[in-house]
Amino acid sequence: MKTKGLTGGLVIATFVLAAVLSVGTVGAEDVTIGVLYPFSGDLGAYGKPETDAMKLAVKEVNENGGVLGGRLKLLIKDTESSEDEAIAKAHELLDWYHVPVIIGTAGSETSKAIIGYTTSNGVLQISPAVTGVEFTTYPDNDLFFRTCPSDALQGIAMARLAIKHGYKTVSTLVIWNSYGEGFEKAFTKEFKTLGGKVLESVKYDPDTTTFNSEVAQVAAVNPDCVMLCAYPETGSGMLKTAYKNGYLDNIDWLLSEGLKSDELAAMVGKDETGSYVIAGLKGTTPDPRVVGPAYETFKQKYIAAYGKEPKAYCANSYDAVAVIALAIEKAGATSGTGIRDSLRDVANPPANKDVSDIGVALETIQKGFYSINYQGASGEITFDEHGDVMGSFCEWTINDDGRVAYGNPIKLEGPIVPLTPSPKPIAVETPTPTVAETPEPTVAETPTATVAETPEPTVAETPTPPGFEVVFAIASMLAVTFLVRRRKRA
Repeated sequence: MKTKGLTGGLVIATFVLAAVLSVGTVGAEDVTIGVLYPFSGDLGAYGKPETDAMKLAVKEVNENGGVLGGRLKLLIKDTESSEDEAIAKAHELLDWYHVPVIIGTAGSETSKAIIGYTTSNGVLQISPAVTGVEFTTYPDNDLFFRTCPSDALQGIAMARLAIKHGYKTVSTLVIWNSYGEGFEKAFTKEFKTLGGKVLESVKYDPDTTTFNSEVAQVAAVNPDCVMLCAYPETGSGMLKTAYKNGYLDNIDWLLSEGLKSDELAAMVGKDETGSYVIAGLKGTTPDPRVVGPAYETFKQKYIAAYGKEPKAYCANSYDAVAVIALAIEKAGATSGTGIRDSLRDVANPPANKDVSDIGVALETIQKGFYSINYQGASGEITFDEHGDVMGSFCEWTINDDGRVAYGNPIKLEGPIVPLTPSPKPIAVETPTPTVAETPEPTVAETPTATVAETPEPTVAETPTPPGFEVVFAIASMLAVTFLVRRRKRA
């Protein structure tokens, strides 16, 4: 009888403890945000390095207490660089998991495919790498943000680089999507304003596999230069075709940052002497040397975690997670609109305190003593009324060894200094970072593609079905009541 009573007591205690623990987690649930990124296709190079950077930010958030008392989690889905796949995965994230935020995508076309669905459902979308110009004025109810500049500024930078090199006539050859069309429009407008003339404009289908007609069309008018806006997979095909047909001999080519990759030269190939045929070609890119105060710390953590240096847009990806986490903490809620309403409160001046460390920023928000201005790894993050940030640009060159080297900064205003002979820039893996000055807010830029390893599309952690803790707590209490009444009857 004593053993039976002891056993019953232990059962009751167990259920009571389970109920208390279960109830204790209510209100401190984990917060899951969605990630839509490509791990294959023309944009597959961005998937692994940029989502790895996101995971570093999540780790740092959780090491500093998480958000709203719970852990921050990423639910990562692969878009396969496909608009149809992006739409299907967006529906999955919203309909099944009810995420309030989607980080991504990496390309303008896939983002354009889902933005109507996400914004109409009150879900915030923030991209570290989408640079299409049309997102600036898209009627998104202020639910689309980005931590990279748009192509409007990079098109201006490319036009100024062309004028600097003395080109008076150009042809444009661009990928037929939002990235290419926006870039071309900004470039053409600025180039004409500066006195240049556009002789031919050609758009190519990203699904095409042969490029003879497109390349011949832009070269036939004999321009001083061809401005090529593309990604490595199709862009390398264009350049290979141009070389085989002799169009690299007397016509210069300027490349968008979507082609900036240490693998591009090998993809195009070598000549009969063993030299890379596109060595010496130049282009424009967001300047990776103009970084935020947290960049060096971020870089060392990235190297320690993954054994390699971060690629372009990795810092932007890290910062996208950081500002979302801080906005969630500031809002005290996890709705898309609530997070939206707090984003500028944690990232824009004026503020009582400039912060570059995620842990310090979270603690400052929790104490409520100061307003903060998060200054991240990628540079100054100040969201304008369109959710856009500013940017700085520079030249890049393909060196004789096929590697990318960074050259002179490109000013977006003021007089253009004519090109004077100078030594070729030395190839660097990652240029020495410097803290960016705060430029005047503008719109700007595009993704830098690298040739990807084949990463595994990862689901960071699958969220627990909503309401589990509550159901378990109620069941536990009912069990306790049942045992107590049974003992009384006994």
